[in-house]
Amino acid sequence: MDHLLPDIDLQIAAFLSGNCSTEEAEALMLWQNQSDENKKTFDLASKAWKNCLYQLSKAEIRNDKELVLRSILSQTTLELNRSKALSKLLRIAAFLAGPVLLAIGLYVGYTTKSNKVVAWNSVSAPRKHIAIFNMADGTEIWLNAGSTLSYPTEIQNNKREVKLVGEGYFKVTKDASKPFIVSTPNTTVRVLGTTFNMKAYPDEEKVTTTLEEGSIELTTTKSGNLPCKLRPGEQAICVVKENKITVNQVDASRFSAWRSEKFLFRDADLKTIITELERLYDIKIHINNPKLATLRFRGMFSYDQDLLDAFETLKRSVTMNYTIKGREVWLE
Repeated sequence: MDHLLPDIDLQIAAFLSGNCSTEEAEALMLWQNQSDENKKTFDLASKAWKNCLYQLSKAEIRNDKELVLRSILSQTTLELNRSKALSKLLRIAAFLAGPVLLAIGLYVGYTTKSNKVVAWNSVSAPRKHIAIFNMADGTEIWLNAGSTLSYPTEIQNNKREVKLVGEGYFKVTKDASKPFIVSTPNTTVRVLGTTFNMKAYPDEEKVTTTLEEGSIELTTTKSGNLPCKLRPGEQAICVVKENKITVNQVDASRFSAWRSEKFLFRDADLKTIITELERLYDIKIHINNPKLATLRFRGMFSYDQDLLDAFETLKRSVTMNYTIKGREVWLE
């Protein structure tokens, strides 16, 4: 795409909403005339805008901004007060890498063991972004969009324990005296030093753990299963309702491609793709044509793609149409 204007998506949005100056509108027209691809980008954006049933007025936007700002200020004040009291306990090293955005939420919980209060912190990745987090022992953790990692401010019972909701990629620093434990509501992974990916979103029916290096031991929270040991290149799928674990050989690197802000799918069913798109874009997708559910797809989405680009990618894969209205999409 020939993006000669800075923030072209914002420029188009400003023009369509009537919030750009005469000079900006003229610059946008010149940009459209520079290539057919530029004009196609503008036409797709116009189509999406016209399909929206509900558009916010300037007054509504201003009121929403004020409400959000008050909420942020209130939460920030509360978290700062907590963090000051715990400043000697917090040991977090986090950084931004290129376009990857780190979002840190200090939601502090407490557990009591032997009359000692232990604080827990949380790191979260917002939609369409990835969080990268370094623990005090050097362990590196990537969090996929919509995921949260909770961790104690100090090691308890000689084990490094974290809790995962969503999807995470772990590069664990080896320490034989302090095993690393990743807990989800339905499974637990125990490691000494290894690299693996774990996907455990609460709205999905299964927990998927894929090992790249080292070895891990996977158990379910329900009784009846023996610990499952994985070797590099193996993937364990735990079906939560059935309390059943199956192990398959896979290309492990494919399941951590999201660390580059890409969703890669090969021979994927439409349900899998819809789940990912709904999570990334915070939308609801409906299937009007039942035949689509039986088709298989292959391709790739980038996290920085806009919604129209994502559905155009699907449309190129199979014969289908889509309609976007507000935050809902119909496939037919």
